[in-house]
Amino acid sequence: MRVVLHAFCWDSFLQTLGAPLSPMLEKFALNTALAEDDCAAIVALPLSLHFYNPGKHIIKNDATSTEFQVLVSGFAIAYKVTSDGFRQIVGFRLPGDIINIQHMQFAYNDCSVQATAHCMVAAVDETLIRNLTCKRPIISNAIMASALIEASISREWIVNIGRRNARARIAHLFCELASRLDPCRLAEDQPFRLPLTQQQIGDAVGLTAVHVNRTIKGLIKDGLLEQDRHLISSPAWDQLKSVAGFNRRYLQLDQKAAALGHSQ
Repeated sequence: MRVVLHAFCWDSFLQTLGAPLSPMLEKFALNTALAEDDCAAIVALPLSLHFYNPGKHIIKNDATSTEFQVLVSGFAIAYKVTSDGFRQIVGFRLPGDIINIQHMQFAYNDCSVQATAHCMVAAVDETLIRNLTCKRPIISNAIMASALIEASISREWIVNIGRRNARARIAHLFCELASRLDPCRLAEDQPFRLPLTQQQIGDAVGLTAVHVNRTIKGLIKDGLLEQDRHLISSPAWDQLKSVAGFNRRYLQLDQKAAALGHSQ
């Protein structure tokens, strides 16, 4: 394993050095029943670790790559920029997410990915991944499921921006991130860290930073949200979901390895 230090972060490094791809395996397990030897084959892949400070780009639009990249820790945004300079955030990359899943089929990145917190990224040579998926089709199924879930989230974002009002858009975004960061929702009243500015939230939901600020203050005033800098929590989770019209089914977090014709 090769370590490349773009910006070193000792805590994350020590926690994940033993098995950097374990967050990805945990996400795979939500939808695909990998055997122990499948998991061992993934963990045994040679890889390099890259560290990024907030604001640094992990991937740039239209760049090529020969690596399969997974976010091990941290938080990143995927975005595109219009010809007149406006940014639209098209997705969030959380620990365990494959950052450049389109590279399994296509040569170029179709968006940029930028760290908004200290990020650790594991990179594996694409050839090794391709060989592994040929030998072990169940791993190919797991990667396919990840791509399908990413597409499902994108469709929900289209609905969010196109048909929900500002209050519902932001409530829906917070519900989604709370669910993705804690898939089992074991602690619905516990805060989660959201390393985003109000401008970045606005770029994700199609609102100005001023509108985002006003809307969040309204949700806080109504007792639906609590905010302490980058820590977000909801003392009224069910009410927040109702305002958002949130149904987590599109995230496919409740399949328990029953997807794609497989069962535990």
